[in-house]
Amino acid sequence: MRKRLPINCRVAALSAAIGTLACVAPVYAAEPEFALEEVVVTARKREESAEDIPIAITSMGEMAIENTGATAMDDLVGSVPNLAMDPNGNSLNSWGMRGIVSVTRNAGQESGLGVYIDGVFAGRPASFNFPMNDIQQVEVLRGPQGSLFGRNTIAGAINITTKKPTDELEARIKVSLGNYERQDLQASVSGPLIDGVLSGKLSGFSFQRDGYVDNFFDGDSYMDDDRVGGRGALYWTPSNNLEMSLSVDYLEQDNRQLFGQTLEPILNAFVPDWYQPEAYKVNQNDPNREQIESGGIGLTVNWDLESGFTLTSITAQRFADFKLVADDDAGPITLSYSHFQDNSDTFSQELRLTSPSNDSYDYIVGLYYLEQEVDANRITAVVPYPDNSFGISSKSSVDSEAWAIFGTANVYLTEALTFTLGLRYTDEQKHSDFTQVDSAGVGFPDLRFSPAQQDDAWSGDISLGYVLSETTNLYASVRKGVKSGGFQTDIVDFTSEDLFVFGPEEAISYELGFKATLLDRRLRFNAAMFRTEYDDMQVGQLLGLGFTTTNAGQSEIDGLEFELEWMASQNLALGLSLGLLDHKYTSYRGCNGAAVNCDGNALQLVSDWSAAANIDYTHPLSNGASLDFHFDWTSRDEYFTDAVNDPDLVVEQRSLLNARIGYTTADEMASVYLWAKNITDEEYDSLLWKYPITPLAFGESTTGLERLVGEPRTYGVELSYRFQ
Repeated sequence: MRKRLPINCRVAALSAAIGTLACVAPVYAAEPEFALEEVVVTARKREESAEDIPIAITSMGEMAIENTGATAMDDLVGSVPNLAMDPNGNSLNSWGMRGIVSVTRNAGQESGLGVYIDGVFAGRPASFNFPMNDIQQVEVLRGPQGSLFGRNTIAGAINITTKKPTDELEARIKVSLGNYERQDLQASVSGPLIDGVLSGKLSGFSFQRDGYVDNFFDGDSYMDDDRVGGRGALYWTPSNNLEMSLSVDYLEQDNRQLFGQTLEPILNAFVPDWYQPEAYKVNQNDPNREQIESGGIGLTVNWDLESGFTLTSITAQRFADFKLVADDDAGPITLSYSHFQDNSDTFSQELRLTSPSNDSYDYIVGLYYLEQEVDANRITAVVPYPDNSFGISSKSSVDSEAWAIFGTANVYLTEALTFTLGLRYTDEQKHSDFTQVDSAGVGFPDLRFSPAQQDDAWSGDISLGYVLSETTNLYASVRKGVKSGGFQTDIVDFTSEDLFVFGPEEAISYELGFKATLLDRRLRFNAAMFRTEYDDMQVGQLLGLGFTTTNAGQSEIDGLEFELEWMASQNLALGLSLGLLDHKYTSYRGCNGAAVNCDGNALQLVSDWSAAANIDYTHPLSNGASLDFHFDWTSRDEYFTDAVNDPDLVVEQRSLLNARIGYTTADEMASVYLWAKNITDEEYDSLLWKYPITPLAFGESTTGLERLVGEPRTYGVELSYRFQ
């Protein structure tokens, strides 16, 4: 059976940028007094050292997650080179990696980034921003990963591992209080139900905070935080060669989510106080709200056969439902507002056979099946909320069925040289029913489409890994990722079914990597250089009042990534990461629906660089307790939010500084921390776009600039206590 790694040293510091443990190891002959602990990952379906696999991977453990104060996956984005999440709420956001950023605002579009919870595909992007409660480890794999993971992974994969039930009874409670009436509560209990056979776990959380954007219209606030949920698990070992894990999780979110702030002072000439010059103030009469329910249940079975092989089965059902209403005109009169509702269900079944490890080779082969149903309603109305009878509405369903066969083999050519081959064949069929009705008479077509499409493709990877020394590795790889086609199930302004359907896209990534652990395991340095050739890109855009997605053409993305972790002393750890991208469309004509050539333009939603750094220091006290200091800094360069590279649509560069300072008791059972995020109170935009907000009211087509503003300075105190 697979054994859990023993925790045999006290955590002294931790690098949030790299996310690995730094600990004081027992002193043996020829052993260093202190060193970085080996990072063990399961990204390739085996327990392996992150330094030994030919993949650019960032792993963040439990303490790294806590030190960043993360309550959701988006709080960790800045710590990973070339990982991006551009928010428009949690239901319409865009996730991406290494320049491949997918806009997924409707039921017919899917992300090129795969998110997996305990080996299970998360489903729709509305559930990607997973709560960071009761998490053991987060692994971020950069570049296509089609031969290892079940769904679209053309950009990369995020592999989230929750904590397993423990063999001994333990419990924990954590409370965080802060400005904007922050009140967070997390609690968990875990332990044996039948000694040596069955253990269980329950955990829950409540994240509550008032909004930081004030509404001039009603005195209320937007951009609050209101999430509750939890998870439970059973771990059963009926025999020495069989283990079963049953897990269930649930999240309910209800936020006054802002979807736009106007940046047009001229609007005040039509309606006083429409435009608010202060970043954290708006004047909007129609509601802005986002409600999300997501979760699922999964059963994982591992059976160790007498032959040494392991048979794994993962059966899961997940759902992600959301409702939102948005004041499209972002003003105090009703010109346009939207009401969206999506419901999705995803069933997946994976079977894997893992060979025993030996000196010559090992391999994994598997089968994967997925069935997904998504139903969606879109209403953009031009009468006061909540009367939806006068506007443009669409109803759609998208049914997907996919199966795949995959395998990965490692061949150990010499003690130093390893050849790895991964292959995957995927067959996917999709069908959509779509209707659109213009009851407002504003010129949108009444439509009914019912297309189907079938995509099948090979993907995979080839790599060579070479051991230069016991502490230094090189690798070279070629990876191909594919993402199936889809449908533009939104409010549309075209009549051709050909524009409703878009085809698959693919990316081939060439990569050279270097991994080293130096200075008696006190310094870890990883670097990667890559080129991605991205073909038939699925690019979504707003054209007029309607949306369209087309296979744009080609692009090239060259990049460098560096990650460094240094344990400078027994009590001091430093971390640094940097991602650099040189990106452009190499072929993209007609990129705004007209005769505009975007060849040579920068990719939308992609920064030229991102960086992060952290300092962790533990000061031991005479009573055995400690004072702990953590500082982290993240920065991201500017980026365009459209393919045309409109100079008005440049989100400026931003840098954020966060800190935690606390006291931990000698037995590590209790702690109290002071924390702060965005210490310098930097004012920054997180998203920009243009929207035609005035033609219905003023008889002329006026394009307005809108934005979303980032979170200001927040601070508070956190108290935690463990029971054993």
